[in-house]
Amino acid sequence: MLKKKLTKKVYECRAKDLLNVVADVKSYVDFIPFCSDVDIYNKFASQELEYFSARLLINFKFAAETFETKVTVNRKMNTISITGNTKPFRSLIAEWSFIEKDNYCEVTFYLEVSFTSFVKEKIVSISFDKIALNIIDAFESRTLS
Repeated sequence: MLKKKLTKKVYECRAKDLLNVVADVKSYVDFIPFCSDVDIYNKFASQELEYFSARLLINFKFAAETFETKVTVNRKMNTISITGNTKPFRSLIAEWSFIEKDNYCEVTFYLEVSFTSFVKEKIVSISFDKIALNIIDAFESRTLS
């Protein structure tokens, strides 16, 4: 099982704005590298909480993977929780938190994942920081545009 945590300061950005971009899973195909299709279903929303399921298609140079997640967006706590257990994952837990500071937003991304393939787990383990920073940068660019 892989457990990783990455924290980054995103300047000139409000926590709620960045949370809204990360929570807008349907638009990932427009700006997240490798994401080529998203389907949102079983959606429920109140003023503070939003729950939905998402099916994502990820295309790498040599393979394509579809997986499903359950997403909880807590706008009061500025957090997003993601869980899944469909291939290629044996288990997936991802947590986003967004903390408003004076002139920046502190973004923390925590991932606890186990893959059905040992090779995939090793590849992600080796390149996690680079992949996570690229994704956070994509969210940041989307927020600032």
